[in-house]
Amino acid sequence: MLVSLEAVPRNAEALAQTSETVRNFPSINSVNIPDLLRFPLRSWDVSAGLAAELPDKTFIPHIRAIDFDMEKPFPLAGFFRSRNISTILVIAGDPPKKAASHTIYPTKTVPFIKKLKKELPETRIYAAFDPYRSNIRYEFDYLKEKEDAGAIGFMSQPFFDLRLLEIYAEYLEGKEVFWGVSPVVLPQSRDYWEKRNRAVFPKGFEPAMKWNIRFGRQVIDFCKAWRFNLYLMPIKVDVPAYLTGLFGGQ
Repeated sequence: MLVSLEAVPRNAEALAQTSETVRNFPSINSVNIPDLLRFPLRSWDVSAGLAAELPDKTFIPHIRAIDFDMEKPFPLAGFFRSRNISTILVIAGDPPKKAASHTIYPTKTVPFIKKLKKELPETRIYAAFDPYRSNIRYEFDYLKEKEDAGAIGFMSQPFFDLRLLEIYAEYLEGKEVFWGVSPVVLPQSRDYWEKRNRAVFPKGFEPAMKWNIRFGRQVIDFCKAWRFNLYLMPIKVDVPAYLTGLFGGQ
């Protein structure tokens, strides 16, 4: 089982903490770097920097499709090759809140994955997977399109109910999937996931670290049994404490 930890590139101090955390928890094989416009650091720059410090780990920058012009060569191809960035996660991307602050294009995920696979054939491309986007049939069809375009596997939005995860996993058995888990310890965080992402929580959910650690361990056991991978997104929590709860003192 592979374990990827998401690290938000807020500033240099946050990245230093990420490096220390990854060193302290050998179970973490890779680090996902979101590309968030509200921060000055871009995901590919952060990935290259962290990879120099932790050469035995894989760093996966998120690449926003809407940031790139389909009519022009991919501008980061040379940077990727020179910095040995060989694994990425392609997401659709959200438009900036201030339209004039950042140029975007009408680029869709599937043709963008196909373009990247053609221009960077050596790159391992993962595609985003959102179980709450529409309905199960739609999402499976969309994942098949991404796979046909060149994606080698998928990384999901967080699941909070093991029963829902098991439904999707039954149909994705044998695929390379990182199942997302994100601890939710505040009622307002639950409101965010339900209202913004239309996430589904089980009836017995509790916004407490103890509940989230127990659920995370269940997902770990499931991933080990079914040969899937894990994608951890610890937001607004004590990350070392959460990881210790999941993996013990490493």
